[in-house]
Amino acid sequence: MEQPPFLGGGLATTWNSAFWIIRVVVILACAYFVYHSAIRRKRAALNIGPYWWVLFTLVGGIWTLLIYWLMEHSTLSVERDSDGP
Repeated sequence: MEQPPFLGGGLATTWNSAFWIIRVVVILACAYFVYHSAIRRKRAALNIGPYWWVLFTLVGGIWTLLIYWLMEHSTLSVERDSDGP
């Protein structure tokens, strides 16, 4: 028995295309978020400029966004004032 035409390779190609389009949109959105976040700060995380963070995000994807977010909201890139006794 043959497979119906609507369940053949065309559907797999459609889902594959949809996956890649969604992935590209998400990565571009991540890069946009990282760029605007780095611009708002006077010093971007690890003193790396916003354009470099965008490039890293475009290459690394969501993982780079996660790394940037962790560094942004933790004490990894923030200088603390030493007001000790």
